Amino acid sequence: MVKKSLEFRHLEAFRAIMRSGTVTGAGAMLGISQPAVSRLLSQTEALAGFPLFERVRGRLVPTTTAQALHEETERVFIGIEEVAALAERLRAQSPRRVVIASLPTLTLTLLPAAVVAWRAEGRRETLSIHSRAAGGVLGLVASRQADLGIGVSVPNIPGVRSSPLIRTRGWCVMAPGHRLAAKPVVRAGDFDGEAYIALSREEGRQALIEEALRGSGARPLESLECRMTAGAVAMAAAGLGITIADSLAASAYLHQGLVLRPFEPAVTFHYHLIWPEEVRDTFGRAVLAQSIRNAARAVVDRVAAQVAAS
Repeated sequence: MVKKSLEFRHLEAFRAIMRSGTVTGAGAMLGISQPAVSRLLSQTEALAGFPLFERVRGRLVPTTTAQALHEETERVFIGIEEVAALAERLRAQSPRRVVIASLPTLTLTLLPAAVVAWRAEGRRETLSIHSRAAGGVLGLVASRQADLGIGVSVPNIPGVRSSPLIRTRGWCVMAPGHRLAAKPVVRAGDFDGEAYIALSREEGRQALIEEALRGSGARPLESLECRMTAGAVAMAAAGLGITIADSLAASAYLHQGLVLRPFEPAVTFHYHLIWPEEVRDTFGRAVLAQSIRNAARAVVDRVAAQVAAS
C-alpha cells in the first residue's frame, strides 16, 4: 500500500493556522468552514506522524516540530508567490527582477549609494533585496534564488563564484566618555575586565577577536552577543560595552558621537561579492558590482578620515 503524503492543501491550512492561531481564523483566511480546517489539520497531523499543536486557553500553540515545519513551509509559499509574480511581470512585459542577497549591515550602508550609481547607468530592472545572515546569503546564491550576494568569506562551493569586495580593519568601538576613548590606540590588554559585546560566532567574526586577545592575557566580560555587527555597534553607542567593528558597520552611528580607535593587534574583516556560476549576465552585474565596490571604498575612506580627525 502506497503511503499518502502531504499535499498543498494541507500545507495551506497548516500555514493559515500558524498565522492566525485559531481554526476559525484560518478558515476566514482561506475562505472555508471551521470544520473543513479541522479536518485538514487532523489529516496533516496523521500524514506527518506527529502532533503539530497543543490547545492552550482556546488557542492552538505550535509544537517545536511544527515551528520547524513552518520554516520550510514558508519557503515553499515564498517560492510560489515569486513564480506568480514572475508570470505577472512576463505577462505585462515588465523589466527583469534582480535579486540581491546582502548582509543587513551592508544593505544599510552600501546598497543605497550603489543602486543610485547603477540606476544612473540606465538600468530599469526591478530590484528585490533580501537581507540575510552570511549563511542565508550564500544559500540564496547557491540555490540560484539570488543573482548577486554580498557577504563575508566564502567557502569553496560548486556552482558559486566569488570576488573580493573589500578588506577593512577593525576598530575598537565605544561610547563617548568611555575610559579607553582617551587612548590613541587600544590594545588587546586594555580589554581586561571591560564589558564586551561579542560578534557573530556563526560567521566566524568573534573567532577573529578571540585570536587577537589570546596572547594578551586579557579577560573581557562578555555582556552581549550580536550576530549583526551593526547591532553590536548600536549597543556600544548606548554605553553597554565595547566591541570591535569595521568601518562599514560603524559608519551609520558616527553621527551619535561614537568613538573609534585603532585596535592592536590588527583585525581585518573580509567581504566578498558572490554570484551563481554559468548564469548569463542580463542585468549589468559587472556595473552593479563595481558600484558596490565604489560605495564600500567611499565608506571606508570617510570613516578613516573621521577617525584621524578625532
